[in-house]
Amino acid sequence: MHSVRDILVVDDDEPTATFIAEALSDEGYTVRTALSAADARAALITRRPDLILLDLHLAGKTGDILVQELKDDGLVHVPIILITADAHAACELSMDGIAYCLMKPFDLDDLLECVAKHIRRDSIVT
Repeated sequence: MHSVRDILVVDDDEPTATFIAEALSDEGYTVRTALSAADARAALITRRPDLILLDLHLAGKTGDILVQELKDDGLVHVPIILITADAHAACELSMDGIAYCLMKPFDLDDLLECVAKHIRRDSIVT
């Protein structure tokens, strides 16, 4: 028996967040969504996820800046997968605090494989 894996999806495009959440829920993950940096902070304070999927271009704040702020505030100690369609920005990123950068558009199998590879495993109970 293992604990349910909790994933936080942060994307200001609601259809994208919903699509990712539904796909991961179908795989047995517990998924919460946040549509802004403020919502993401609130979700992290409420319950720490095992993985964060974070869009690079959020309204008003980029995902890499949010990652740095969350680290500075001690709010994140879990793998973060950054999601973006902006290849140029992805090349310019500091990957400090970011486990992986997944490029949009991505294949659903690539997303699921990426999540399985990077999700925090130390909370599994056998």
